[in-house]
Amino acid sequence: MKIGINSLKPEPIWLEQTETAVELHLAVDGVEFPAPVRVKVKVTRMQEDVLAQGRVWTAARLACSRCLEPFDLDLEGSFDALFVPDTGAYATRKGRRDFEWGDERVNFYSEMTIDLSAEIRECLELELPLKPLCRPSCAGLCPQCGKDLNDGPCDCPPDEGDDPWAALRKLIPPKQAPSD
Repeated sequence: MKIGINSLKPEPIWLEQTETAVELHLAVDGVEFPAPVRVKVKVTRMQEDVLAQGRVWTAARLACSRCLEPFDLDLEGSFDALFVPDTGAYATRKGRRDFEWGDERVNFYSEMTIDLSAEIRECLELELPLKPLCRPSCAGLCPQCGKDLNDGPCDCPPDEGDDPWAALRKLIPPKQAPSD
């Protein structure tokens, strides 16, 4: 999403646009973006600097980390980005020792156009879950036979697990209940 700086007035303006994931170069391993990306952004020009505050919406198709079934997830996020010219006083500080961490959120532009694509991509990528689940109660797959446990139990024997007391239980017989 590119915006010409010369077309901006001193008053904030709202822009809305819909783009595809391909147009935004939005690509994440194991994730498809079947729906278009909707963007609504408030752009404020402050002399040479431009502040962009936006929201983005789309849907992602992911594989559940427990059962491996594909599912759709609605994504919604927001971003704030400050664009300054790369020839100004602020740009000369970049690379110096006193350039603070907070200054890293500043984007530089060299032409009279700012491109919000990187901000939109980053915003959506940060909204993706680390461990996607099709639903909170997903039972996953059986570790022995691979059956989807959401469809019901499998025929595998129950896993005894790793019981650290199993060896001692074999040495000491269980107590018998006193008979009346």
